[in-house]
Amino acid sequence: MYRIKSDKCASAVLAGIFFFSFNAETATIESTAIVDMRHTDNAKLVPDNEVNELVVSARVGAKIDSGSGPFQFNANTLLSYQHYTQDTFGDQQYFNLDATAGWEMIKNRLDWNMQDFFSQQFINSLDPSTPDNIQDTNVFTFGPNIYFPISARQSITLQPEYRNFSYEVQDIDNQQNSLNASWSYQMFPTLNVGLAGEVNSVDYDEESISDTTFRNIHLIVSRKLPRSVYSVKLGLTRADRESGGSVRGLTGAITWVLNLTGASNLYTSISSDVTDTNRNLLHVSRSPETGDFSNEQISTEILRNSVAKLTYRREDAKLKSSVWVEFDEQDYEQASLGREVQVAGLKFDYSVTPTVTAGVYGQYDHTKLTDTGREDYLYTVGSIINYRLSRKLHSKVDIKYRNKDSTLDISDFSEMSIFVSLVYGYGQAAHASNIGGGL
Repeated sequence: MYRIKSDKCASAVLAGIFFFSFNAETATIESTAIVDMRHTDNAKLVPDNEVNELVVSARVGAKIDSGSGPFQFNANTLLSYQHYTQDTFGDQQYFNLDATAGWEMIKNRLDWNMQDFFSQQFINSLDPSTPDNIQDTNVFTFGPNIYFPISARQSITLQPEYRNFSYEVQDIDNQQNSLNASWSYQMFPTLNVGLAGEVNSVDYDEESISDTTFRNIHLIVSRKLPRSVYSVKLGLTRADRESGGSVRGLTGAITWVLNLTGASNLYTSISSDVTDTNRNLLHVSRSPETGDFSNEQISTEILRNSVAKLTYRREDAKLKSSVWVEFDEQDYEQASLGREVQVAGLKFDYSVTPTVTAGVYGQYDHTKLTDTGREDYLYTVGSIINYRLSRKLHSKVDIKYRNKDSTLDISDFSEMSIFVSLVYGYGQAAHASNIGGGL
């Protein structure tokens, strides 16, 4: 893995290091090392002829925070190596990077920003999460924010941005140039209104793929109340293909965070966009709480993507709990990829002692292809025990059961797995089967 055209990723890291180097005296650097083993009774996630497998993994990573000042650099990176002891799959290497850099060139007038997200995503979102269905992806963005204060309450912001999307397997690499212009007015101390417009040009490297231009304009209202924060965006979006044809319609989003008590909150997000999977991957990379990208099929299609998500979180002295539901509807322009997705999940962690935490979790996923009638039902349940050996050393045992029922019989599978890890530093171990999303 990570055989992707990595020169763009390297450039992003070098740019970040450039920003970071100016502020090294205030930076904090943390490292992590993880060793883990996972035994599964169905390594290929198939309905018949299941194969037992023991996967041994080693991971090293680093986290950098440049601290305060005009130059900012924050990065979280992890390099993983996985060995399948029964040779069900070849050895796998995975690289992950979440890096942001910023430079406040002129205070309150001009700043520069860079972001790079290197991750693994599914090639086919309906196929099992095995190594042959995983590809490296890289999203790189760079551009300035230019501020024009009109008064103490009003301002105009211009945000030109270059974006580069690279995929290891699918031949859909592309570059994007976008320009976002917004006007903001503070009507009251707790109420802001504004207007935003964007033009985004998508240029695919493969000449046979038609380039696309997105244009949108939105009215934005946001308000802060004593116990809640909400924002509303409503407007129009139009997508035009260079080869002809267009998709247009009403688009918008509502987000609302309500603090129910000092220990609990409710997060609500509803959105509907005319977009493509490139822009959705960038959006979820920047704001993971808005949805699960693993439900979406990476393609060159224009789609109407509608998502509603509700998450409840509570953190008491000994018990941490979260419950979530998500509804997705994806209507693709041409390909028979349209789908409806329903997700419901819960997770509870209980502090048994100061050094031992026990937890349970579960998730239900239902996917229906609206063009073919195929339906998939995935059930996941598990339990976790974390044991802290010292301030920086802890271990984890995770027992998980998954079962998938599909109207396409060859996609059925059930799996029982046991995951054991030893972690030094800040890191958290994760199942190999988690790559691309999910519990």
